[in-house]
Amino acid sequence: MSTARIPPISELRARVHKSETEYGKIPWISRTVIHPHLSIYISSVLLRIGLTGLQVTFLMTVCAILGASLFFVGGLKGYVGGALMMLFSWILDHCDGEVRRFRGEDLNLGVYLDRFTHRVSYPLVHLGIGTSLFWLTGGAYWLLIGAVAAYVIQVGVSNSLDKEYIETKRGGVELYPLRALRLRISSRLPKLDWPLKLAFGGYAQLFQNKILMILIIGAAALDVVPQFYLLYTSLVIFNWLLITLLDFAICFPQPGGQQNREKPKIEGS
Repeated sequence: MSTARIPPISELRARVHKSETEYGKIPWISRTVIHPHLSIYISSVLLRIGLTGLQVTFLMTVCAILGASLFFVGGLKGYVGGALMMLFSWILDHCDGEVRRFRGEDLNLGVYLDRFTHRVSYPLVHLGIGTSLFWLTGGAYWLLIGAVAAYVIQVGVSNSLDKEYIETKRGGVELYPLRALRLRISSRLPKLDWPLKLAFGGYAQLFQNKILMILIIGAAALDVVPQFYLLYTSLVIFNWLLITLLDFAICFPQPGGQQNREKPKIEGS
């Protein structure tokens, strides 16, 4: 294992900086708050005790699965404990990249484990909430609501990954349908650009897992988890329908009504 000197925070921050040029669009809160002012301190500790990026990713996986499992317990302790563990795993999700960049690691297993963790833990949260509300109220419909929410979220993630794949292989895909809608509206009504940017940006944040964790802590403290979760899952389903509609309507532009470009034919085929 590398015994390289761990530099001071300011130097470490500059050394493991995550560039949007290399990594693509980075969420605002990660770019301006988490990476420069929070995760970097934890990464410094993890580096000093000798952990590799893969080991930090594994630690993130443990925290995420444990946190998601606590939602099956329910109650104030289950919801708050699970949410806090999920939020900590989210911070570790930033730390593992910082540790990897410092150590110069580039393992496919780390990338796979990172994505595997998200695909498993996020639906597990909703299955856990649905199950805990079933035990609390006796209403079997909560099991269905949790399962539908988990399914819809996974389908939405799969659709986003499919678009990224097509954009990488073929191009011509708008990856962010709400942004595409905003640009279409603001091209006709320029004065609405900033208001729409704020409105659409705030709306999109509602469906981030970290925001759900913060909201569920508040709902548990106020003892309104059933009411909150019914409202939240209704918004999740609405958002999936909206994004799916926008995907088909504006995310695959075909200038002049022409079809997407075809792969060149092999002579003689």
